[in-house]
Amino acid sequence: MTAHEQADAAREVAPTLAWWTVLVLMMLALYTMADRPMLNLQVEPLRKDLGLSDFQIGLVQGVSVALFTAFFGYPIAWLADRFDRRIVLAASIAVWSTALALMGLARNFEELFIASAFVGAGEAGLVPISLAMIPELFRGAQRHLANSVMLLAGRLGVGVIVALCGWLLVSVDGWRAGFPDALQALPAWRLALLALALPGAILVPLLLTLPRPARQQQATPNPAAPRAAVLPYLRAHRLAFASFYSGVACLAFGVGCILNFAPAVAMRQMAATPLQAGNGMGAATIAATVVGFVIAQLGYRQFASRLGANLPAKALLAAAILSAVMAAAITLARTPAQLFLGVGTFLTMVMAGTLLFPLALQEMAPASVRGRTIAISVTLNIVVGSLGPAVVGAVSDQLKGQPDGLLLAMAGTGFVAMVASSVLLIPLLGRYEATVVAARRQEEYPDARTG
Repeated sequence: MTAHEQADAAREVAPTLAWWTVLVLMMLALYTMADRPMLNLQVEPLRKDLGLSDFQIGLVQGVSVALFTAFFGYPIAWLADRFDRRIVLAASIAVWSTALALMGLARNFEELFIASAFVGAGEAGLVPISLAMIPELFRGAQRHLANSVMLLAGRLGVGVIVALCGWLLVSVDGWRAGFPDALQALPAWRLALLALALPGAILVPLLLTLPRPARQQQATPNPAAPRAAVLPYLRAHRLAFASFYSGVACLAFGVGCILNFAPAVAMRQMAATPLQAGNGMGAATIAATVVGFVIAQLGYRQFASRLGANLPAKALLAAAILSAVMAAAITLARTPAQLFLGVGTFLTMVMAGTLLFPLALQEMAPASVRGRTIAISVTLNIVVGSLGPAVVGAVSDQLKGQPDGLLLAMAGTGFVAMVASSVLLIPLLGRYEATVVAARRQEEYPDARTG
């Protein structure tokens, strides 16, 4: 069989194996989403058992996980580019599930913080490795479809995972008889974290059954040149990228404020049970994802011809402004239903605008530097977004004398972040279209000056 015939045969059998790989990657994505919702739903018993402040809770919820995710993301991606991606990803998931179990056994803030940091380290490999595997498995329209399925499934899965975490937290008490004697006396929050770590024992070997796709060999006469091209391009369009990066990072900060503390507000101030809080957040997230997706698709069709290339920039600005309004409205909530309605509407505004976030960056950057410009934004969003819970916790500690102090801290901090995002995104409107034109020009004439 000739090389051409072998390539044709590979393309014939690839779809079944490729979609199986996508399915496994989706399961991994959903599984590694569960740590934060589980922690959010257990804030009160965990805080009391370990004697933690709201600030310390915020550090564990956001800073430790996000900083290690950002720090280890590039080294893990480097390993995955040089060794078998399946093995690197399996090792990452093994670290993630083990660290989750160690969180359930933590005796103080220091141990909890370190364990949660290694949760972030284990999670860091999933996105870069998944995005590297998909182009090796799909081409053309199928590649776009695979990326879209991953994105939509991930966003819809957040709500499902939150609801399942609430169910697990309530159900784990009924499973005590099946645990070893040494674990039966543990509080429910510890048992829930230990139970959540168990699927890792199944997923790690499952990863090793995936087909190993053939690497595409690309000739690169000077590997240092593409890396050197990033900074000159960013400097030439510094105002557009500074506006985009900072504005979107503030959006991530505001979303982190609301998402991480809404369940705690419902349970601490509104007498909701963990199951009610989990179901409420799950329903709000699923509804926001579906409605936001529909709004984004209809809006794109309606306004693409009117707004032209500036549509993604204007969509992001609109999302920031409307989200600020909804964050302020959340302060009026007095019942769990009102709270989750407000959170759902807030998330709908965010979802509708930020679904165009990948398109915006893809258009702003030429193909030669596109991956790295996206990586900068993702890392910045992770780091800045992780600070939201810590800031809310610190503000809440200062408002302990007020019965609705946590609600005011959460919604107020989110409001300020969204206003800041709106202000920072305004300069993008005047620079976005010119940056898109420059990106296409550099693709056509790669040796031309970036300015």
